[in-house]
Amino acid sequence: MFVSEYLGLDDELDKMGVFDCVLDNDSRFFINLMRLKVSDVLEFKGAYQRINDYFSEIATLLNASDDSKEDKLYKTAFKRFKPLEINGINLGLSESKHGAAFGEKLRRQVISDAFAIVKKGILYPEIFQLVSLFEKILAQTD
Repeated sequence: MFVSEYLGLDDELDKMGVFDCVLDNDSRFFINLMRLKVSDVLEFKGAYQRINDYFSEIATLLNASDDSKEDKLYKTAFKRFKPLEINGINLGLSESKHGAAFGEKLRRQVISDAFAIVKKGILYPEIFQLVSLFEKILAQTD
């Protein structure tokens, strides 16, 4: 059932250009973060920079950590890396009614991959956007 059906809105959401999600089921759509760079939507102003600042802090921690996943800086980077999902917008790969963004297994894998990439000298915060794209198989088994 779509939100518009549930609320009895017919095609009003479509006319307004609002995403009409399916309730209780993810749509397999994702937000293209690169579009945030050029968005003129007031709520998204500065969002791309804030996202990159967030990931840049994590990359800095990973870069400064030693080569051990037991290192305090590595553990701090992992604790800070908590991608959030807003319930109700139904974007992503979840099989449940309540989105969890990344499960524990996927979080560990993405941070581990990011750690390896950062240690090779690549400190671009955008790498986090790319790393998670390659973890689809883990997301489905997490």
